[in-house]
Amino acid sequence: MNEINRILILFDELQYGDCWIGNNFKEVLNNINSGNASKKIMPGSNSAWQLVVHINFWRSTVVNRLKGSAEPPSFPDFVLPSPENEENWQRTLRDFETTYQLLRSTVSGMKAESLDLPSPKKEQSFYQLVMGCLQHDAYHLGQIALIKKNMH
Repeated sequence: MNEINRILILFDELQYGDCWIGNNFKEVLNNINSGNASKKIMPGSNSAWQLVVHINFWRSTVVNRLKGSAEPPSFPDFVLPSPENEENWQRTLRDFETTYQLLRSTVSGMKAESLDLPSPKKEQSFYQLVMGCLQHDAYHLGQIALIKKNMH
């Protein structure tokens, strides 16, 4: 098995599977409605919804960089759609799945040798970029899980 396949397994486990940290996005995001998704557990913190939008933003940024562009996505980071209703929450969750599939497809199209090449971000290899995205996702998954525990 090559390094690309190992990386894809780690992303798949974090998204849907039996990941080492014990939770995956599918489980944690399950049964969160728009009202709970937009709640903040303390002043100045982010809501679960804002974190999902943020993950979408950075996954899209990573895809752009993997494709050779330093351009940010066309949508803003952390900004919730208006109105904050169930329809837009479900759209955000569909976008979350779409950005995941796009990221996965982009990584799967890479050659393992290209992981050591420099990304469009100065002093960062493609390996650091992809693994940084995985770490970023896991970090925010933990935050969303904590927020969900405090929703009741």
